[in-house]
Amino acid sequence: MRLDGVEIKVSLAGSRVDEALDALGLGDGGQPRSISFLEDATVGVELPLLRQGIVLRVRHTGGEDDDSTVKLRPCRRSQLTREWLGEEDGDGWRLRVEEDWAATRRSLAASCVSDLPEGRIAAVRDGTAPVRRLFGEGQRRFLAECAGMRIDLDALTLLPAVAATRWEDVRVGDVDEVVVERWTLDDLDFLELSIRKKSVDKAASAQRKLERELADRGLERDDDTSKTERVLRHLVGLG
Repeated sequence: MRLDGVEIKVSLAGSRVDEALDALGLGDGGQPRSISFLEDATVGVELPLLRQGIVLRVRHTGGEDDDSTVKLRPCRRSQLTREWLGEEDGDGWRLRVEEDWAATRRSLAASCVSDLPEGRIAAVRDGTAPVRRLFGEGQRRFLAECAGMRIDLDALTLLPAVAATRWEDVRVGDVDEVVVERWTLDDLDFLELSIRKKSVDKAASAQRKLERELADRGLERDDDTSKTERVLRHLVGLG
């Protein structure tokens, strides 16, 4: 069965984010961006998309690299049609099927990504464009055929943005090509390190090395709930 690779993620304790950035030699120079999620904000229903393993996200970089993502995670292989498993890209979209690893947690994730024209996110946020314009035709088809849940995109809420800073190609001891990303929202502060490997065997070795390098620097891991869930719960007033 298709597997494009493994993404390994390590989150660090929010109370020590600045200390971690110093230990990693990171300060100025990261790329600022904003990240926004969409959810069904129906009163009395708790994160219905996330509970069905559906994450809808847009990223604004301040330039021409804005994009939107339809992600199924955790994803069952049986919910991905044979046609989708046989495709990597199409008219304006690209699909990645990989395992997400965080500490001992393992899950399959399928992400359909499309670029967005500059200004599209702002237009949806100010009400001059409908929510569905954040997603291309291919993404909407992927959602309809693989998500297993009927969704009216225009009935969703584009939640307030999370401020983020991203550093790429960071070297942490013997581990290279590490991506470091910081998210801040009100009193929430997250730092996540991630690396991608093509095979499960290489991923297992890389995960051990990265976790060892962080432990050697006295950096405390935070293996609780994912940052996406924490942010969504905060944004919709659940904690």
